[in-house]
Formats: sequence, C-alpha cells, structure tokens
Amino acid sequence: MSNSTQTKESFPFRSAQQIINDIKELKIQGARRIAKAAVDAVIWQIKNSKAKTTDQFHDEIVALVLELEKTRPTEPMMRNSLRTTLRFILSWLRLNKKDDLVALKSNLLKFEKNLLDLMDEEVEKLAQIGSSLIKDGSKILVHCHSNSVVKILQNCFDQNKNIEVSCLETRPLFQGRLTARELSSYGIKTNLYVDGAVGSIIQKHDLVLVGADAITAEGDLINKIGTFTIAQVAKINQVKFFSAAEIFKYDPLTRFGIEEIIEQRDYLEVWGDGRYQKEPQDIEISINDNLKVYNPSFDRTPAAFISAYICEEGLIPPPLMGYVAEKKLKLSLGDLNESL
Repeated sequence: MSNSTQTKESFPFRSAQQIINDIKELKIQGARRIAKAAVDAVIWQIKNSKAKTTDQFHDEIVALVLELEKTRPTEPMMRNSLRTTLRFILSWLRLNKKDDLVALKSNLLKFEKNLLDLMDEEVEKLAQIGSSLIKDGSKILVHCHSNSVVKILQNCFDQNKNIEVSCLETRPLFQGRLTARELSSYGIKTNLYVDGAVGSIIQKHDLVLVGADAITAEGDLINKIGTFTIAQVAKINQVKFFSAAEIFKYDPLTRFGIEEIIEQRDYLEVWGDGRYQKEPQDIEISINDNLKVYNPSFDRTPAAFISAYICEEGLIPPPLMGYVAEKKLKLSLGDLNESL
C-alpha cells in the first residue's frame, strides 16, 4: 500500500457541501467516483474542522457521513468507504488518548489517503483481469457508463486486440453516449444503439460487459435500469454476461435480509426532452392527475443470469461473491490499518 498523498483520480473540491451537491446533481457519476468523492469530503472536513475535542470531531464526521449516504441510496461502495472511516475512528479512540485531537486528525487523514490509493490499485488489478478475458477480435456489448468497464476495454486496445464495442444509449440520461465518446476517442471501434435494439443485435456479440452499483449476498447485481433485460436477452441467446465490480461494491447488509434500495429519481429526467431541468417551465409539461412518471435508476439482475463477476480477486462465480467479498473487506480494512 502506497503512503503517497497524491492519487490518480482524486477530485478537486471546494467544500464537503459542494461534493454533496455534486453527487446529488449527478455531476459526479459512477460508483467508484462517487465513493472517492465521499472520501474527499471527509478529507476536506478533517482539514477544516472546527471541533475542539475528539468527541466533537467524531460527531462532526458522523453527521457528514450520514449526509453523504443520503445523496445516493444505491451506492454501497460509498457506504463501505464511509463506514470503514467510522470504524477507524472508533478503533483509534479505543486504543489511544481520547483527548489527542491532533493525532486523531493526522492518522485519519493518512487512512483516507490510503483508502483512495487502494481504490486505484484495485481497479487496475480488475482491468488487467478483465482484459485477459477478452480475446482478439471480440465484439462486446456494454450498457450505461462504468469506469471499470472503460479501463478493461482500453487495456484491450493497448494490448493491440482488435475489439469492437457496441454501446446502448442508456436512457434517460444517456450515460451510454459518454461511454461511446470515451471509447471512440481512445481509438476503439465503437457503435451506438438505442436501448430497445438489444434483442436485434445481441447475436452479433461475443459477450456483454457491464459495471455494478451494488452486489447482494445472493450474488445478484444492482446496476443501471435495463441491465436485467439485457441479461435475459443474453441468456436466451447463449451470450456470456459479465459484470466488472470492485469488491467494495458488495453490500454486507443484504446478508441479513435487508433489501438494496432502488433509487427513484426525478420524473423530469424522463418527461419532456429526457434531460433533467431544474426549472420545470424550461420544458413542456402536460402531466395530469391520471399520469404518473416512474424513473427507477437501477434494476436487479439475479445471479443466475450472470456468468461471473470480474473483480480484483479474479473471476468470481455469483454464488461465491458474498463469501469472497466479506473475507476481502476484512483483509482490506486490516491492510489499511497496518499501513499507518
């Protein structure tokens, strides 16, 4: 674990509140980017805290964590990162002088920076494993935008593999277009299709590759709305379906029967021109009392439809994901503590 204070993708920030607003307004997207932004918010709070005692500082961080968790309810990678932070504070307070606020801040700052480094290291491992899975000449279908998926495909291109990628637009916010722009700009041959075309094009592809927002104890995948439909179409057509997912995206609470929340977003993302507008008068609205617009951001793909998870630990069969994740998360926490 590197103790470097610089990370590869650290976010510039002006305040913790600005990060909270940016996550809420989708200016920061992608599970790993959201998690890293949340860690950056904690770092900002450490540096700008007005607390006079360790108890006040603890309460300050807890309040920030609770506010961050409310921004995107279907983001266990952010929750795991933040709760790891709280566990570190509680452990430190039990083992050290309770009134040594300077030492607590200093050690927590190192812990958070190590956590950011860990996220970068894990996704690099994942990308190497994922790219080794994809053969030269493969045609890959992707959905939404995943930084992990993009890294895998860029690695394939860097290895001179002649791949071709098809991106689905991914309504309502068209994150698939972002993937298409990034991949095509990198030099990868890229096609763009509307979401409804998946049944017509699936047989032209060798595999489906998507990201992950959450993974349950059963091995089910929570990902961008439409993922379950694609997984079913892939299964019918005997096309392999993989999810690129860092283990920090596993939600341990699901082991106790707690359902992963499916975030419902503003109807203005769907109605009108399909782009979210803060001012309703900016778009034509003709919704009446008999019409309700639903906008679930995610859906749940059962483990039976997933060929394997591509993780930093290798290719993991969905039924084993809970076991591997819980073992790994405990090791990761221990490694972070030992690095201080």
